[in-house]
Amino acid sequence: MHLGLRARITIAVGLCAAALSLLLGLGELQRQAAPAVARPGPAAAAARLVVLAEAARPIALGETITAGMIRNAPGDPARHPLVATAGEVVGKVATRPLAAGAMIPREALDQVARLAIRVPFGMRAMTIETPGEIAVAGLLRPGDTVDVEVVYPGADALSGARGSARSRADTLLQNVLVLAVGDAVVGASAGPATAGERTSGPARTVTLALAPAQVAVLSLAKSTGTLHLSLRNPADVGQLRLATTVSRAPLPVVPPMAAPPPATEIRVIPGASSRHPIELIVGDRRRVIYAGSGAR
Repeated sequence: MHLGLRARITIAVGLCAAALSLLLGLGELQRQAAPAVARPGPAAAAARLVVLAEAARPIALGETITAGMIRNAPGDPARHPLVATAGEVVGKVATRPLAAGAMIPREALDQVARLAIRVPFGMRAMTIETPGEIAVAGLLRPGDTVDVEVVYPGADALSGARGSARSRADTLLQNVLVLAVGDAVVGASAGPATAGERTSGPARTVTLALAPAQVAVLSLAKSTGTLHLSLRNPADVGQLRLATTVSRAPLPVVPPMAAPPPATEIRVIPGASSRHPIELIVGDRRRVIYAGSGAR
């Protein structure tokens, strides 16, 4: 039996529709069999974000990081597992330079109160002995700035005179950073003393941050004079031109030296006899005390 053209087209369209329905049914069965995966909503994504630390400005090697040097950067700790949070950064020391806008990793921070890492780049640390009255009555703290004065005692000093001239005082260095007072180092965390806790007395040493040329100047002054420190306001960074101050106290009267006693000399006068005469000379006076014959 021969089918007409219209019949063959109708059969082909029906077969295609049946095949398409079959494919759609199989796809729906697969979607229903697959486990449902919940997509995280906005609230869940925000819950994973924490406040990470980002450098607000370039941070140099050895700088103690303060709150003003960093800014908050929300981030996913799963994507940034090595980056420190803001609370982990403040008070630590940068062990390498950090660029502005860079995330701050934990391994770039030093958590130990070591003095060497806190010496500013290009500077040197020098320690001087400071009794209480010289070190501002023990009120100095690491991070303060001071001026260094030197007093050269002269003959008019009450004690410790080292010269015949008058005493004088010079302002040796200005606006010097205090790196450490005793064992307390700048930038090291130190909690406040609890009630009833007895604190130690003033430290006997102060460590200053100096330029290499200033180290030689302070070393010479320390060996020839007496050093004093004066505390400055941290906002006062001016350098003043100060004159040398010379003592006006009268110089001590030195009594004239007494004339030395006349020299005494005993001289043997050569002679022909076997026993030589002996002459005593006292100043310009001469006297023979032994004539050589046995008589005196």
